[in-house]
Amino acid sequence: MFTVENLIAQSQPYWDNYIQHSFVQQLATGRLPRQCFQHYLQQDYLYLFQYSRALSLGIFKADNFAEIHTAHQANEVLLKEIQLHIAFCQEWGISEQDLQKVPESTACVAYTRYVLDCGIKGGLAELYTALAPCMLGYAAIGKMLGSQTPTPNNPYQKWIDTYAAPDFQQAAAEFSAMLNGLFENVSAKQQQQLQHIFTTATRMEIDFWQMGLDLS
Repeated sequence: MFTVENLIAQSQPYWDNYIQHSFVQQLATGRLPRQCFQHYLQQDYLYLFQYSRALSLGIFKADNFAEIHTAHQANEVLLKEIQLHIAFCQEWGISEQDLQKVPESTACVAYTRYVLDCGIKGGLAELYTALAPCMLGYAAIGKMLGSQTPTPNNPYQKWIDTYAAPDFQQAAAEFSAMLNGLFENVSAKQQQQLQHIFTTATRMEIDFWQMGLDLS
């Protein structure tokens, strides 16, 4: 059976490079430079805007009301998370007005437009597979960092706690179950295409972390 676990296993070594990236390691120990985290936060705000557009595309691609509800519910959660993101940015001295003026990095453009392109050309399986590295990767990172002894006075602990929290972990588990349901009847040829999409999106997650480190 073709599953999310297959996608992750076949995306190596990119998957491990993604969840164990230097950006993540420095964030875990509190050594990440402040300007790198701020740059990442600003670009992540722009990323979430495009992520919301992609989830809205899931409504258009739906074949029944259950699939519409799934996409709508996911977008509702995302819209609430964006407000939390804005509040988080304000704590780091970044206003919502500042966020709206930030030029989109090439890493953000490449990643988000790739996701949208996958969704436009394909069906729900292709769309959600392109979105999967974000949700599942952040859950894996949250679980990994949440299990470690916290670094005292880590300025990024709130970020870690957000993705280690039970509600986010549960959301990721539900996303995996939904995606596995979409995979039940895919052909061997489609499996290859879905693997290519997942691996490519994982590589782009690596580039997104690197963009934060490089301030690019």
